[in-house]
Amino acid sequence: MTARPSEPAGSRPGPPAPGLPLAAAFILCLSLAPRAAHGQEGWRLKGTTLSRGRFEISPTGYVQGDFRSFRDWNAGDEDTGILRSDERELRRLRLGFAGKWSRLAFQLSVELRDDALELLDEDEERTFDRLKDAYLELRLHKGLRLRGGHFKLPVSGEFLTSAAKTDFEERALLATHIGPDRDVGLMAHGEPLRWLSYQVGVFKGDGRTRHDRSRTTGAGRLVFEPVGDFDLGISYSQADVEPDPDGPGLEPKPKGILGEGPSGFEFYERHFVSGRRRRLGAEAAFTPGPVALRAEVLQGREERKGQGSTFEDLPEQVATGWKVSLTWLVVGQRKSGDVKPRRSLFRGPGAVELGARLERLHFDDDGPDTGFAGAGNRARNIRPAADRIVTGGLSWWPAGWLRLMGNVIVERYLDPLLAPEIGRPGNYVTVLGRVQLQLP
Repeated sequence: MTARPSEPAGSRPGPPAPGLPLAAAFILCLSLAPRAAHGQEGWRLKGTTLSRGRFEISPTGYVQGDFRSFRDWNAGDEDTGILRSDERELRRLRLGFAGKWSRLAFQLSVELRDDALELLDEDEERTFDRLKDAYLELRLHKGLRLRGGHFKLPVSGEFLTSAAKTDFEERALLATHIGPDRDVGLMAHGEPLRWLSYQVGVFKGDGRTRHDRSRTTGAGRLVFEPVGDFDLGISYSQADVEPDPDGPGLEPKPKGILGEGPSGFEFYERHFVSGRRRRLGAEAAFTPGPVALRAEVLQGREERKGQGSTFEDLPEQVATGWKVSLTWLVVGQRKSGDVKPRRSLFRGPGAVELGARLERLHFDDDGPDTGFAGAGNRARNIRPAADRIVTGGLSWWPAGWLRLMGNVIVERYLDPLLAPEIGRPGNYVTVLGRVQLQLP
């Protein structure tokens, strides 16, 4: 087994790229721009938004520098590979713009890290994609908007939350491994009723740069708000996965869902799959005032037609992930999902939020539990594997453009033979830190 970064589009660990100071200075200068200024020929600058008539455009972006330390544990053998850096890395450097003209909206964001085009993993045959969001959106009605381009598939509220706004440094595993990625597609969405919103689309695949990409994918999500501050959501996606060609002289690579912990340790290797891939999820959020309680479950099922050692059909692979999180905004205010300091740096404590999350990612098959249970990627009876994680976090916003984060992650593995230190299921503790600069 080899260890890989925990983000679907992560990078190899390493020191911060030279672009970090420049990007930080760029964001800082824009965040301190005058709140109102007038230019020539009717152009106006308010904050960071430039407008003229019905046209407006704003820069977008953020920089994240991560720090990581593994507490009193190491990989158990050479096959586990190298986990994420225990020092520091430039995690993300995103810049772009968003705007609108009359009923037409547009957005473009790209990743500018120096290593963005390096090969992420030779076994995965996947490159880190510079392109993130690039789409046009036409507003026909409050209940109908059409979006076309490159963007996230509408599955899982955790996945659809920007990495700059997540409650914890690492996304829940259900989103990073069971969930899809960005791809090219067309989507309709809107709010036809006060208590109902929807997203439904067709995409070329479920991850444009991923080796495990499916074929044409349909995806949809519904969110209900039966009462104020309480949301219920469901999501679904379906596609077919075509395996690599197999035969003399060929080395096909498996395309099944990967099991990897937030530390980067791979506790469940990809299996060979072929046929239907389905994702079904449910989520709930209760956000009264400064407290937010969120829960989500997502299951991925993949057929394994003709993937046995003698090309026989195998039982479906089943990956199930769930998470429950609680956050408390001790100081500050929440506006449309964003956290804002009540008083900026040097004038008060800013904004402070405490959080805790419990989650689990589990793998098995839906066949009878008979015969030998194997961990091989063509096993008929899959040996169950799981990672249970408890995360505690602290976030501090000294100013609207600056966020400091600290997380402690405790992992415990179901199978001690598939743990970082073979024979010891847990606990494995990782300490994380992050500095984030963001355009306001």
